[in-house]
Amino acid sequence: MPRSLSQRGLQAFQLTVLTGSVSAAADTLARSQPAVSRLLKELEEEIGFRLFDRVKGRLQPTGAGKLLFAEVQRSFIGLDRIASIAGEIRQGRRGTLSLGAMPAAATLLPRVLREFTLARPGTAVAFHTVPSEAVVQMLLTQGCELGFISPAIPTPGLRTERRYSIPCACILPPGHPLAEREGIGPDDLRGEALVALSAATSIGSQFATILEQHGVDKLTQVETHLSYIVSDLVMAGLGIGVVDAITAAAHVSKGGAARPFAPRISFEVRVVHAAETEVSANLLVMLGLCDRVFCALPGVMALADDS
Repeated sequence: MPRSLSQRGLQAFQLTVLTGSVSAAADTLARSQPAVSRLLKELEEEIGFRLFDRVKGRLQPTGAGKLLFAEVQRSFIGLDRIASIAGEIRQGRRGTLSLGAMPAAATLLPRVLREFTLARPGTAVAFHTVPSEAVVQMLLTQGCELGFISPAIPTPGLRTERRYSIPCACILPPGHPLAEREGIGPDDLRGEALVALSAATSIGSQFATILEQHGVDKLTQVETHLSYIVSDLVMAGLGIGVVDAITAAAHVSKGGAARPFAPRISFEVRVVHAAETEVSANLLVMLGLCDRVFCALPGVMALADDS
């Protein structure tokens, strides 16, 4: 195993390259020039190659020295960053919150995260989009603190904090004739090109079942598993889609149209964390913002936990 290099020697080397001279590096370090020269010589002996050439009276790093300098810079910048973060933690201005969300739920969270960063400006957020099963594993192994998962996933070792039932809406391109209606049903979609969520998703499965029950041929132009992609494709004029109410609201803000869809299609999200962990202040803020943002939308219901 390689032995550790002298931290003082590496710092002397870094400053000598940056300042262009041993004397300037010595002034920065508040050491004598012979002491810095000795540190550089000892470092060369440790690593086994020459660090500098003298060109026209000035020290220039060798090719090998340049490679080493690049690594030293990265290391010292990393240490400076750690020291900065430690200072923020010491002053109570730093924290992290790690979230895991299944892809279908990830599209619901940008507005919540925006509100969270305003409410907790000193807290960084790590946001992971992975399948529900992977979210559960991350929670159980402390890979994240809060998860947004499908209600169909077993949750041993987890505690459910929230359950939301989010209605869906039909989204249309700007100027589509169906936007004149107050609501849209399956029969209105006969002959219409559709941008559909995959039948592997909860919304896509419910939508396909309803069309089949009403004898409506599903004329799928494009299929995807992400609601925001449905919105983008509908805006591009590729068809009509059915998505959750939060994605539908974002679709309207981009200039598209959205109308209620009946029969009701709903999308449920379960918000969970590891049962043995305490609910931190950051988690409480996040849960409160979820309540405020989600429940402000028409038709969204906060459900009682049945676990």
